[in-house]
Amino acid sequence: MRLVHFVLADQFHFGMITDQNEFIDLDTACRDFFGVNPIKGADPSRFRDMRAFFQGGPESVDITRKILEYIDRRRKAGWTPRAATGARFLFKPEEGVRLLAPVISGSKIYCLATNSRSHVAEQGKPAPTQPFAFTRFFNSLVGPNEPLVLHPAGTFPDVELELAAVIGLRGKHVSAAKAMDHVAGYTIALDMGYRDLQYPPGGAVDWVMGKGFDASMAVGPWVIPKEEVGDPYPLRMELKVGGTVRQSGDTADYIFRIPQVIEHLTKGITLEPGDLISLGSLGGTPGYEFEKESRRLAAGDSIEGSIEKIGRLVVPVKAEALPPPAG
Repeated sequence: MRLVHFVLADQFHFGMITDQNEFIDLDTACRDFFGVNPIKGADPSRFRDMRAFFQGGPESVDITRKILEYIDRRRKAGWTPRAATGARFLFKPEEGVRLLAPVISGSKIYCLATNSRSHVAEQGKPAPTQPFAFTRFFNSLVGPNEPLVLHPAGTFPDVELELAAVIGLRGKHVSAAKAMDHVAGYTIALDMGYRDLQYPPGGAVDWVMGKGFDASMAVGPWVIPKEEVGDPYPLRMELKVGGTVRQSGDTADYIFRIPQVIEHLTKGITLEPGDLISLGSLGGTPGYEFEKESRRLAAGDSIEGSIEKIGRLVVPVKAEALPPPAG
């Protein structure tokens, strides 16, 4: 089940991509389904966007499966799915569908630093004794097929592939034993940063300038519910830039796993449905601090990140279009 946000003719939709690679608007489809198959207490508003879907909990996933079975039955009967109101809810890619990031504006984004054994080893640092997180904001996000943008203020951009967990249940003071109850699913994150700005002269670490620029983190192309992924350790991960493998490994390399991270963050933070926790980079990070000059990102590069059971996220890289000089 590939849950997505998409735009068609400037109209926002929440839905999913079928095995036939068609796009279903779940908000419209569920109203048609409920009209034929009334479900006591069913709330169609759970399908208006990803956050509302997650707030519905496992029942949202169960109803979606029933909607898919309903559409499949109608297909076999020779019927093209349309709502009783006449509004369509099934679209084909060639109609101009454009995928968006599967994250809602206003969601909180947490990224783990130094959270894999291979990454710690290549830095020559001791393993951390607790999770270390920094935050990103919505300005930095792009969706599938949108470019990561190179800004001239930074001279050494690079990128990391990360597994991201999407929160589905609100919670604070969550124990590790209960943490997975708060996870809705998983997506792919491509975390771009500027090593020269992240580690400026003077010894401090500047996360905002290093990791917070506009269009510097790609997320998507969809969210896979946790029930369909199963145990997220291990999942194979691979990052390519221009077809060349930059990172390869699996999620078992993570030092702090999702339950530990959620327990740590929720000591003082309330996690909300739609929040994102990106678990950090594996080793092989092409970074300024490791003197891998040949791995500096450039305009025209194509970045491809793939994670087993989740999929593949491909985004281009382009230079920022600067405004004309004043005067």
